[in-house]
Amino acid sequence: MSTVPAPLRSSGTGRTSVLRLGGYSVRLRRRTLAAAVGCLLALAAVAAWSTSTGTFELAPDRLWATLTGSGTAAEDFVVWTVRLPRLATAVGVGACLGLAGAIFQTLTRNPLGSPDILGLTQGASVGALAAIVLAGASAAAVTGSAALGALGTGLVIHLLTRGSDPSGYRIVLVGIGLAAILAGVNGYLLTRSDIIDAARAVFWLTGDLSGREWGQAATVAAVLAAGGIATFAIGRGLDALRLGEAAAAGLGANVRAVKATALVSASILTAGGVAVAGPLAFVALAAPHIAARLTGSSRSLLCAALVGALIVAAADAAALYGVDGRQLPTGVVTGVIGGVYLMWLLITQRKKGVMP
Repeated sequence: MSTVPAPLRSSGTGRTSVLRLGGYSVRLRRRTLAAAVGCLLALAAVAAWSTSTGTFELAPDRLWATLTGSGTAAEDFVVWTVRLPRLATAVGVGACLGLAGAIFQTLTRNPLGSPDILGLTQGASVGALAAIVLAGASAAAVTGSAALGALGTGLVIHLLTRGSDPSGYRIVLVGIGLAAILAGVNGYLLTRSDIIDAARAVFWLTGDLSGREWGQAATVAAVLAAGGIATFAIGRGLDALRLGEAAAAGLGANVRAVKATALVSASILTAGGVAVAGPLAFVALAAPHIAARLTGSSRSLLCAALVGALIVAAADAAALYGVDGRQLPTGVVTGVIGGVYLMWLLITQRKKGVMP
């Protein structure tokens, strides 16, 4: 393959287009591209709505003036200090969880493969609760402990599934077992806490984005960039792995390296998202499925990340209005939406004969 740079060229007919740069090429499915653009437009609409509505409402012209540096001191504070950091964190967390869910579903080749099912969310919860209950730690320490809990759970899954059966079901079974164990640990930690720490812990377990600052948004962005780059590097291997490990090895993929890198990347993405926002239920499960229906393919990791970002941003905007004017934790909204989606998914999969 030649690597001499050449002008960018585009070719393609029908449903796909190919962008060529020298000896390199990228194939773009037009439906996938349309879905990605649609998600970005929807995300922009949600962003405009969430930053302009609330107790301090902003007309479209005042929002634009504030974003371009012509707002009043009050408008600058509301938009740049309160609303935009929360929105940026929501987008980053949703993208992390959506991408992590897509990776796990590829690894397990199971529609229920997600951090919620495989125990990584529960591992993060153990880390956070241990910091709150046993050490009375600060918010920053709780975030770090949650990240370590998720990463530790991912490491245990990797160690217990090395050289496992190629079907991917062992990863699911090990993850479900770990999730049950860690849920028991979480219950025990709650019984050890006093009433103040217990209330703090339960609120964290619900998942919320209120009070998020630019530092947390930057942390999530860095995690997303690292996980995204690692996932892009093994993109061909992940595509081959969808055909099964034997077929992937026959196509020249280093199956062991691809699986290890994918598991580490998904664990880091989950750790970053859950540590900052808490365990937002079902986002990682639903986003890849919705993206697959939009694109007509389960191979679009980018669309899964965009759908995850859209789900969390929209859920957080809806949580601001809450019930009877009272704001809800973001995790309550994602839990209700995700629970309904999970039941629908189980019913449709059973009708197709995919599940018993």
